[in-house]
Amino acid sequence: MRALEIEFVRVGIMNLEKLRALVVEVIDRLPTRLQGVVYETIAATRYLVFRIRLARYAYGSTHKNIPDPSRVYWISPKRIVYHTNYLKNRDAETVPFSDRVFGPEMRGQVVDGNWDITNWKFTDLGVYQAFQKRIEQGMEWEDTEFYRGVLRQAESGKSVWSIKNRDDLDRRCRYLDSLYESIKNEGYRLNRNIHYSAAAKNTAFDEIDVNIGRNGEYLFQNGVHRLSIAKILGVKCVPVMVFVRHKKWQDFREFVISYSKRQPTHKLYQPIVHPDLADIPYDRDAHDCEDLMKSIEHHLGKSKGVMLDVGANLGFFCHKFEDLGYQCYAVEKDIAAFQILERIRIAENKRFTAINRSIFEVELVRKMKFDVVLALNIFHHFLKTKKGFSQLKDLLKNLKVDELFFEPHRYEDGQMKDAYVNYTEAEFVDFLLRYASLRKSEAIYTATDGRTVFKLSK
Repeated sequence: MRALEIEFVRVGIMNLEKLRALVVEVIDRLPTRLQGVVYETIAATRYLVFRIRLARYAYGSTHKNIPDPSRVYWISPKRIVYHTNYLKNRDAETVPFSDRVFGPEMRGQVVDGNWDITNWKFTDLGVYQAFQKRIEQGMEWEDTEFYRGVLRQAESGKSVWSIKNRDDLDRRCRYLDSLYESIKNEGYRLNRNIHYSAAAKNTAFDEIDVNIGRNGEYLFQNGVHRLSIAKILGVKCVPVMVFVRHKKWQDFREFVISYSKRQPTHKLYQPIVHPDLADIPYDRDAHDCEDLMKSIEHHLGKSKGVMLDVGANLGFFCHKFEDLGYQCYAVEKDIAAFQILERIRIAENKRFTAINRSIFEVELVRKMKFDVVLALNIFHHFLKTKKGFSQLKDLLKNLKVDELFFEPHRYEDGQMKDAYVNYTEAEFVDFLLRYASLRKSEAIYTATDGRTVFKLSK
């Protein structure tokens, strides 16, 4: 132990990786019952220091509503395609991509710049490729370039994962084999649930870390071993923590929050499918979109086709229908809602067509045939004026559709007090059947606010 104390004094804080290795070596010499306590104490201390640092950052930052950096999100590993490209020194082009990540002091921050622009994929990392050869081809670790590279660094005095020699490296490889077997046989679990007590779980950061780029894309930051295994095994979802957000993405988050506060209920009308925006509340009491989508899907006559969403709002249903295999068209007149819809479409890498116009101005509606049209809580707006009523009748006469999912307003709604025409649910359904040349109707869903959703078909 005396030799270790001397080594600590000599190293100081100049070589952080070597210092970490020495700390691990000291802890490993403690009785087993004390090791867990020490590791949890270190985790709690790190968390406290992080919170102090984050509070100081938030105090001086112009950005608000930054989510808690300790929050865990479950996302598909397929979403993490590219590696972060952060260079603290912009002239350091020789820095390998595996090292182009943010330092620990930047967790929870908002960072501008081009660190999210990169062609370097996660699957280009030597660690991932070594895992692939080990798992899919049965190659021995020592035959991989990854093994040889880490050994060269260790022998030259550069410690990687506290590895100082071949024995350390072999021990590490055995651990990676056991990690793979654990995930394969027991499924992917939160790392904090495995290694920390209940009291320490919320102070641990030992999950896959990602950064979010300007367009909402996820970029790899840390946790290469677990993410490699998850990708190779085809794990559907893994827990991640957001390390850094791009300034342009955080600006968009704040725009969405501001937009939600301007709504009558101070909530969004639809949920946003991007995980990083799921914390922004939507009016579930009036419109449980997930539940409604399940009902619509259950009543679809075709598993694939062409879908039109009239008054698409934030595009929730187009995302869901595209996942089913439909070619989708989202028509939304409101500029702010459309801006959100389009940004989320890009972030989710969806292909549906988004159109920022009145439905009466969209020429393709008259030319195309649709398997499905959604008109959820939208058509009653056209009953308020003589012009709108006339336009709606003309639209329905020219609409070529097999199935129309329709949600009417409530007859007694105050907004319809001075409307040109006001229909009860039954009257509105009869009106649509007549003008859209449809024959059958059935009630398929009742919303929590009492509105009924109907399926109209030929």
